[in-house]
Amino acid sequence: MLVGFTGGEAAVVVETTGSRVLAVADLHLGYEVELARQGIHLPSQLQNVSERLMRLIEDYRPDTLLLLGDVKHRVTGVSWRESHQVTELLSAIRDYVGEVIITPGNHDAGVLVLASGLARVTSGRGALLGEVWAFHGHCWPPPEAAGARLILMGHTHPTVSFARGPGSKRRVFLYARAERRRLAGLLAEKGGRAVPARLRGEVGLLVLPHFNNALPGIDVSQLSVAGRVSPLLRPEAFNLLNSDILLSGGENLGKVSWYIEVGGVVE
Repeated sequence: MLVGFTGGEAAVVVETTGSRVLAVADLHLGYEVELARQGIHLPSQLQNVSERLMRLIEDYRPDTLLLLGDVKHRVTGVSWRESHQVTELLSAIRDYVGEVIITPGNHDAGVLVLASGLARVTSGRGALLGEVWAFHGHCWPPPEAAGARLILMGHTHPTVSFARGPGSKRRVFLYARAERRRLAGLLAEKGGRAVPARLRGEVGLLVLPHFNNALPGIDVSQLSVAGRVSPLLRPEAFNLLNSDILLSGGENLGKVSWYIEVGGVVE
């Protein structure tokens, strides 16, 4: 299995069991509607999201486009704008990849109907794609996730701040590892299912940032305070503080614990 960063985009390309998967998270289509209610007026982000996804598809030619949840923004129900934007996006890209897979998130009420005939929608707890367990990250996955080589998720919208230079606030990836057997036991407790047999070694977790450029994101030093930390990033699982902070090109900035120690700003 190989994981490649796209160098500038909030996306990764995963080569797993003979298939190439392009993964992105947190499109939050229709987010501008919420901003408009607050008196902030932005144009629709649909064109920007669609064009960037198409460029990634053209550059990397994936077999599968994996949308790691929160495809739409409204938590309960579906607005007419979301309905239009989700179906338009999926219709535009479905002919350029072999399959579109959605692992629904906490904002994806109604996405199963919207994606009918356009994408495969998994359980909210995720699905195994080759050697990768994919899910949104807002809930506990099943114990089977511990048997994967890598867990992919979104949900947390992680960012870091830089003291100088253009784009002082940047989206980042988070990477952590956990012992498989221990993680499977924890997931079994949460889900009431048996632990898979013969689990050894460690499993990796890669958290993707939000793809929608209009979203402000949450500084990684504030994730747990903001209540946006995923169950998998709690101390008993992968532990947010022990996670590595990675830039869009895969460069490692250091641990989240280090970032907090230096005051939440990278010099």
